[in-house]
Amino acid sequence: MSTTTKPTEELAAVVVQVPGVDELYPAAPILTTVVHQVVGALTARPTSPELITLTETDEGLTASVAIGISDADAATEVCRRVYDTIEEYFVASGDPAVTSIEVKVARIG
Repeated sequence: MSTTTKPTEELAAVVVQVPGVDELYPAAPILTTVVHQVVGALTARPTSPELITLTETDEGLTASVAIGISDADAATEVCRRVYDTIEEYFVASGDPAVTSIEVKVARIG
């Protein structure tokens, strides 16, 4: 099983437009994000955090996103809209290999 992770700025721009999404947060685990930031600072090549990660495995592609929303009552609906948006994005791009979509709520309010 091989795993690679890459950012998708175009998909992030689509997701941030979903009604109810206030902000996107780095989708990678915090330790990974910190390590990338430190390495970027030490090598004088800073990188921006990956707001959406795509992880390729033998089983297919997993898309992960962490969002901020303003209304706790609407959290489930906003997550559903983000999920549907990501799914529609891949169908429209002709890449139906997405086997899993992870939507995490990083902040409410």
